[in-house]
Amino acid sequence: MDMERYEELFREEASGILESISLDIIALEKGDNDKLEELFRNIHTLKGMAASMGYDDIETLSHKMEDLLSAVRDGKYGIDSKFIDLMLKCSDMLQRLFDNTFGDRKKIDISSIVDNIENFGKTAKAPEKSKTGSLVYTIKITIGGAPEFKGVRAAVIYKEISEHGNIISSTPQYDKLISGTFDNTFMVDVESKLTVSELKKYLSDMLDVEKVDIRKSKVKSAKVKVKETKTEEIKPSFNQQQKGPVYVRVKMDKLDDLQNLIAELIITKSAFNEYMNTKNQSMLEDAIQKISRLISLLQDEVGNMRMVPLEEIFNKFPRFVRDGAKELGKEINFVIKGEQIEIDRSLLSGIYDPILHLLKNSMDHGIEPPEERKKKGKNAMGLIELKARREKNNVDIEIFDDGRGIDTNKIKEKIFEKGLLSEEEVDQLSEQELFNYIKLEGFSTSKSVTKFSGRGVGIDAVDKMVRRLGGRLFIDSKSEHWTKITIRLPLTLSIIKAMIVLCNNSLYAIPLENVQETVDVYSDRINSIHNQEVIVLREDVYPVVRLRNIIGSKELNNDEILQGIVVGDGASKAILIVDSYETQTEIVVKNLPSIFDNINIYSGISILGTGKMALILDINNLI
Repeated sequence: MDMERYEELFREEASGILESISLDIIALEKGDNDKLEELFRNIHTLKGMAASMGYDDIETLSHKMEDLLSAVRDGKYGIDSKFIDLMLKCSDMLQRLFDNTFGDRKKIDISSIVDNIENFGKTAKAPEKSKTGSLVYTIKITIGGAPEFKGVRAAVIYKEISEHGNIISSTPQYDKLISGTFDNTFMVDVESKLTVSELKKYLSDMLDVEKVDIRKSKVKSAKVKVKETKTEEIKPSFNQQQKGPVYVRVKMDKLDDLQNLIAELIITKSAFNEYMNTKNQSMLEDAIQKISRLISLLQDEVGNMRMVPLEEIFNKFPRFVRDGAKELGKEINFVIKGEQIEIDRSLLSGIYDPILHLLKNSMDHGIEPPEERKKKGKNAMGLIELKARREKNNVDIEIFDDGRGIDTNKIKEKIFEKGLLSEEEVDQLSEQELFNYIKLEGFSTSKSVTKFSGRGVGIDAVDKMVRRLGGRLFIDSKSEHWTKITIRLPLTLSIIKAMIVLCNNSLYAIPLENVQETVDVYSDRINSIHNQEVIVLREDVYPVVRLRNIIGSKELNNDEILQGIVVGDGASKAILIVDSYETQTEIVVKNLPSIFDNINIYSGISILGTGKMALILDINNLI
């Protein structure tokens, strides 16, 4: 049993380390050489963990990678495309070994990749050397101590470096350096016969030197651009459907708070027992109030524990974009922002696929090839940005690219081709309404079919996936300039406040965040415009949506005064007609059974305190 517990701990820790290793390698490829030390530490940690568990292949490969990284740190090899490619292959093999450890446990041959590491030096380029045989380094130094003596300290360190080599240049220049007009970090390019380790030892021992990073000068970064060599659809290099328990890290103070609340509940339970003996009404009322308060606090605590940062899935995409760009022969700068934003863990796994498919679209259909971008006056390297931000009780996830954009004329042509609207009706559509047609099943303006993004999963499928999570998809674009697709999700799906309504003898729940007010609707004031019922309320025109019509009831409510609810999400509003209002309460959201997969007007189901069932209405798809 103890061994199983250690295996679970290894699985949790190693999974995060493997992800960090992949991210570190991608960062190195982009020229962030500070990640070299972090990569070394991650691999060293993984090696020690694998050794303690007896996972020999992971230990062996980690050890070989560690040896190669040590040689790079010492300046024997440079960080070029050959090194990056080998490290990524090693990262993939580590992931494969890790998955196999908790899967079939089949024997995997690592001899070939170990040979590649051992033979790396035979073809690898050494760092740039001067004519004297010295190595050229870039030294990055961070100093501490009192700020008023920063210039003096920098001058002393500069002199120490000059005694161990020939200084070529510094950033900032020497006069600004000694005047102290710089942040706590400065860089020096130096030609020296010493090794990285020797230089680092001299400088690290100096007073007030907080950090020293040394790398070979003029590192050649590997651009994300190669000839197209594969035709099969590229897939993530990690196991996205990994089976097993879901682990959630919880801080000790959160567990302490939870334990304290449970202790209070136990005390309050004793008060109920006392009431049973004394029949003291005030004691009962006091106990009920306490339990109500404690349940609310427990709900908040558990809800906070369920929240996890988006970086847990965002960090899986840099490698995917890097490999995809190589596959397509494109140059792409992939930027991630807002990865610390937290959402309920029940949403985390569900949002992976929508983001993946939108990134595929951006890479394949959005970003142009370098030569095409140059002809348009754009930077040869395209930009794809994955960004998250909080919006009240929602989180917005944006996928932006500065590529071809969406041509609204092509959307109009497709609408005519499918016979959806007349030319006059199309001309009346706003740009946003035109973009919404892209969400229709089988509606695609792309004439090319590629095996990278494929034709099987379009925006319509992404929209369905997002709606199943209780979210909504927004599309915005400027032709030949950019496209931005936003996924708006609730922060949590577990417990929400809702209005319970009755319609055709069935109960329905409307999330309170979609409810603005209740109104009496007089039947004789309802008009029809273009086959859409509308009513004027306080000088504003609202579409009228009858819930009985939506659910397919044959019996319509013909009362003179109808019960209406003004619902919406800010951008769109309507008045929803129901039979009656029942109550407002908190409900626990459960996933819909599979029979509702093709019905988009419901976002979930809940069992009420009375034991009755209520379907949760998806207001975004009703109005």
